[in-house]
Amino acid sequence: MQKPTWGELLFGVKCFLAAMLALYIALRLGLPRPFWAPMATCIVSQSMAGSVYVRGMSRLVGTLFGTVASIFLLIAFVNYTVLLCFLIALWVGVCMYFSMLKRTTDAYVYTVAGFTVPVIIFSVLGDINFINVQYITDMAIARAEETGIGFVSAILIHSLIFPRHVGSTVINQMDAVRKDIRQWITTILKDNTPLGNAPRLNAARILTDLRVLSANLPHDTSNEKWAVANIRLLQDRLTVVIPLITSIEDSVMELKKAGKLPEYWEYLLDNIASWLEEDNPTPESAQWLRERIRHGLPEITQSSSWDEVLIVHLANNLEKLVTSRENCADQRRTIDDCLKGKAPAAPKTIPVSLNQLTKDRHLALLVSASAIFSIMLASLFWVASGWNAGFCAPMMTSIFYLSFIRNDNSVAALKKVLLFTIYSLLPAGFYLLVVMYSTHSFESLMLLFAPIVIIGGIFMARPATAFGTTIFMMGIWSTTTMYDLDMANATSFMNGQVFAQCIGITMALISAMVFRSFDAEWTTKRLLASVSDEISRLAKSARTPPPVIQTSVRMIDRLSVIAPRLSGLGSGKDNAIASLFGQMRIGVNIVYLMHMRSRLERNGIDIAPLLKVISDWFGKRSHEPSEQDAMLEQIDDMLQSVCNMPSRIRQNSAIAALTGIRRDLFPDASPYYPQTLVFKEAV
Repeated sequence: MQKPTWGELLFGVKCFLAAMLALYIALRLGLPRPFWAPMATCIVSQSMAGSVYVRGMSRLVGTLFGTVASIFLLIAFVNYTVLLCFLIALWVGVCMYFSMLKRTTDAYVYTVAGFTVPVIIFSVLGDINFINVQYITDMAIARAEETGIGFVSAILIHSLIFPRHVGSTVINQMDAVRKDIRQWITTILKDNTPLGNAPRLNAARILTDLRVLSANLPHDTSNEKWAVANIRLLQDRLTVVIPLITSIEDSVMELKKAGKLPEYWEYLLDNIASWLEEDNPTPESAQWLRERIRHGLPEITQSSSWDEVLIVHLANNLEKLVTSRENCADQRRTIDDCLKGKAPAAPKTIPVSLNQLTKDRHLALLVSASAIFSIMLASLFWVASGWNAGFCAPMMTSIFYLSFIRNDNSVAALKKVLLFTIYSLLPAGFYLLVVMYSTHSFESLMLLFAPIVIIGGIFMARPATAFGTTIFMMGIWSTTTMYDLDMANATSFMNGQVFAQCIGITMALISAMVFRSFDAEWTTKRLLASVSDEISRLAKSARTPPPVIQTSVRMIDRLSVIAPRLSGLGSGKDNAIASLFGQMRIGVNIVYLMHMRSRLERNGIDIAPLLKVISDWFGKRSHEPSEQDAMLEQIDDMLQSVCNMPSRIRQNSAIAALTGIRRDLFPDASPYYPQTLVFKEAV
């Protein structure tokens, strides 16, 4: 309840102006339900202009498709109520399936198309007096026009009047995460303090959220929209740093614990940490660090010990870290130059496509099936009861199921929806039964709506209260639509808004509770297994390996999706997350190894058998001790063969990749020990 800031107050005023503009246009055009227009502005109003545009345009496109489908279904099946309800549920289920497979801005199109059909059809069925094709078509088109006016009004007001930009928010958050990552690695190198999984997960979550938020940038009103490709490339480069830091952290802790970290390397780690703390390091200082790292490398032979290959592994990752820090700094300067028109908008390196992000088809199919069942159940309840105002129940079930069931915390979200809908009933009833009858001009209506809409907009601008306030305001605006239907009386209000609406939300909540209780453990286990399947496919892939940056993005995104689901594991959560980070590093090291394949083959080393064994290993869910021993022996043989390479080119990189795979795959195994090699000539 703190005092509103100027930004929050401005957002509240803009919400009010957008709602009143939409209502005025709808009234002037003589649309049958003008109050649907301001309700639409409430749905799409966001604090950032780019998000409003994307959300509004997605609503327009989704509404268009939903309207066409509604007209077809009503005309063809209006006489078959149960069949029509089943087709509505099926439409919602199909739209939900495709929306869950999308992690980009166009996912909202499917969501809107999904609930537009039940909103239009159920509202027409609840109001229809006679079966007439023209009436059905007119009503469906009118719903699209009313909501469309609301979306356009919101886009205009929020984009033209002191807009808050997505671009500046994305860049500020990227700068913040860059600073956090630097502090994270500096603490590891200077203090030799293990920080656990918290900074890893925080960086992974923020970068994943930024990648999705950046999808709004091309539609923003800021200059940053011209640098969208460079901004996404910087996010990719920051993502690559996460597995590097986790690997460095584990290497430093292992060497320190065993007392095998030489004083030279302790001195060098302090120098690297100090260099990372600098805001604008020079290229000369980075080159000096690379030379110091190479100078401290041990001489690698076929007799090199585990401690020596660990030092090579650490040195290789430190060199990559220095280069990555340079690349990120250069990319950040390129973004500034691009905003000033001094650099091309498109970088030479193509950023990783958003289509590479995790897609859970099994979960999408299960959620869609549960949506069909829940909506059909609510529809049958309405049909069997003969309750005229009961059409609101399956409508609310459809809307809120589509909007919230995909989230891991869907039960908590739907509970909050029900709670804030109940909170909105008293002021909604007051506006419907008192205010609406007390106004005789549009100006007086604006004056009476101003306090609730502006105050609601202030709380919508605050992240902590945005969700609940949006539901609260939707409850008020949806109630005012009863005035359009000549149902502005206490009986209709109690029937439609109080009972039917709350029953619909409750049915969605009960269904979510049943579904989530059945789904949570199964989904968690399946997602954990999907990481192993990904590595298995990666090791089995063709001779052309994927880019390292793409693999890192996919692995980090998958990890950020899985991690929130592990809360049910209790004390085993940290071990599970540590194992996931280990598997992520294995996948990245496999790609590094595959990129060196041709060089290794020219030195007589074929990595194909090892890749096949790794693929088979991750393709299985359990392993016998004999299989583990055979796998470990094959990795050690390959490691010793690389240590004995006649050519030093790529030798250290291959040693680092194999050492990382061995350590992450068998963290508790005995240290690598070189065997005595017997050459054919000697035999």
